Amino acid sequence: MTTTRSPLTERLAVNALLGLMALYTLIPLWSLFVSATKGEGYLHQGSPLWFSHFDLGGNLSRVFSFQDGVFSSWLANSALYSLVGAAASILLSVMAGFALAKYRFRGRETIFNVILASVLIPAPMFALPLFLLLAELRLTDTYWAVLLPSFVSPFGVYLSRIYASASVPDELLEAAHRRRR
Repeated sequence: MTTTRSPLTERLAVNALLGLMALYTLIPLWSLFVSATKGEGYLHQGSPLWFSHFDLGGNLSRVFSFQDGVFSSWLANSALYSLVGAAASILLSVMAGFALAKYRFRGRETIFNVILASVLIPAPMFALPLFLLLAELRLTDTYWAVLLPSFVSPFGVYLSRIYASASVPDELLEAAHRRRR
């Protein structure tokens, strides 16, 4: 005997499950936010999920004055590394992926296979050789030691190649080539 479920029941069940997952994700974030607003010495007093002894301004003042404002330097470094690293990685990945997708040259498939194989190697395996290389170039303890490795994204090249293959028609490139002549 088969039972049929109504679409409304299925939709309610899916939405209830999604709601539980959202709560599971958001409650720790809410707790972190509430904890950041509590005054010094009041972290474990009162409700852990609601405000008490509100002192967000004092907490922020203490964080930004810690060790003569070192947190501001940490924040600026994080912004630099993430913004410059991401921008350069995207630019290089898109250029390489487009070239591997749309231009025909000797060794193209070999290069792509090497890039694809490097996706399979766990990142920690690169740590020691990368450190030794950067030490040889005297780049350790510089911004470049963090930025240069973040510029390389084999998975980004792979995704860019797949996207360029599917979305840029060859006819468009041929028309541009003919127009240039």
